Amino acid sequence: MNTATTMPSLLDLKAIDEPQRAALWSKTAKTYFPGLSVRDLRINPTVGAMNGMQFGAGRLWTVLSPPLLACYDPDTNADEQTQQISVMMQLSESTVASQSRRVSLLKPGDCCVIDGRLPFRLEVTSVCSRFMLLQLPRDAVLGRHPYLERHTAEAFDPDESGATLLRQILLSILDSAPLLESEQRATALAAVIQLLGLPRARGSGELAEIGWRARAALAFIDAKLGEHELTASRISSAQGISRRRLDEIMVQTVGTSLTAQVWLRRLTQAASDLRDPKFSAKSVSEIAFATGFADAAHFTRAFKRRYHLTPRDWRSRGTGTAH
Repeated sequence: MNTATTMPSLLDLKAIDEPQRAALWSKTAKTYFPGLSVRDLRINPTVGAMNGMQFGAGRLWTVLSPPLLACYDPDTNADEQTQQISVMMQLSESTVASQSRRVSLLKPGDCCVIDGRLPFRLEVTSVCSRFMLLQLPRDAVLGRHPYLERHTAEAFDPDESGATLLRQILLSILDSAPLLESEQRATALAAVIQLLGLPRARGSGELAEIGWRARAALAFIDAKLGEHELTASRISSAQGISRRRLDEIMVQTVGTSLTAQVWLRRLTQAASDLRDPKFSAKSVSEIAFATGFADAAHFTRAFKRRYHLTPRDWRSRGTGTAH
C-alpha cells in the first residue's frame, strides 16, 4: 500500500545529520508518545519519519519506522478520560504487535487495536515499516465495543468483509484528512469508533467471547439509543429471548447487564456530543434528551458519577469555552 499523506511532518531523519538520528528519533517518539521507549535502534538509521495531526478528540499518525523495538509503559496516574485506544493499520512491510500475551505479525492491510492503558510492544525487524495509528478516546471505544478490551493486538481477519470495509475507510481518511475541516475530522473519528464493531479477529469467524446475541443486543441499543422507552425487556423481546437469559449472556460476554449497557452507551454518546463542534449550539439538556435521558437533573447526576465533572464543565474543558 503506497497511500501518500500530506500530514505535517514532525520528524524526517533524512534531514538530520547521521550521528544525531538515533537520539533524536528516541526523543521525538517519547515526546509524542509519552511512556514509549525505543530499544535496538541502530546508531545511524537510514530511514524514519513521523507525521501527525489532531483528529477530533484523537490524533492521526503515520510512522515510517526503522528497525527497532518500541516498548510502552502507561502512566498509572494518568486521567482515565485522557486514555486512548489506537486503531493500527499496516501500510507497508511488517510490524509485530504484542499486548497482554497476544501477538500478531501485521502485514500490509492488516489492522488491530492497541490499548494505551496497558503495556505493549511494537517490533520492526525488516528494513523499515510504515503504518498508521488513529488514536481514539478509550472510554468512547469501549463504551461501544467493550469486548475489544480482550482482543487488543489481535489482527482482524483481512479477508472478512467487515475488516475490508474498515480498511477502506481508514485509507480514505488517511488520504483526505489534511483537507478536512476540524468538524469533519471529529465526525470521521466518531464514525470509526462506531465501525470498529464491523471486523472480526483472524481465524475466529467471530469474536470468541461474543455470541451473535450479545452483538445483536449492542447493535439494537445503538439503533434505539435516543428513545426514552428503551428498556432491557424491549431489547430481549426483539430477539425472542427472556430478559434473564440475555442478561446472563451480556454479563458473560461484556461484563455488564443490558440496563447497564444502555446507561453506559447513553453517557458515552452524551460525552462525545458535548464536545462535538456540530452540537455546540445545543444546550446540555437538549443533548441529554437526544441521547435518551428523560430528566436533565438525573442525567447530570449520572454524568458526574461517571466522569467526575458536570456536563457543563466537561464541555467547557473539551472546547476551551464555556457554554
